[in-house]
Amino acid sequence: MKRWRHLLVALLVVPVLTIYIIAAMVLSQFITGFSGFIDLVYYVLAGLVWIPGAALVIRWLADNEAH
Repeated sequence: MKRWRHLLVALLVVPVLTIYIIAAMVLSQFITGFSGFIDLVYYVLAGLVWIPGAALVIRWLADNEAH
């Protein structure tokens, strides 16, 4: 078993998500405020767009367990 993958994810998940959250907040300053519908679409997309990346990381960790 290669436990280094788990350690790597544990060490990087907080900084990466923090950078993503800050980027989403900065981008929201330019996108939101024009219309309630645009605000809704932006915040839904900003809240969900990180999920495919997380799925890739989880799949990468699961592949480690299979071998």
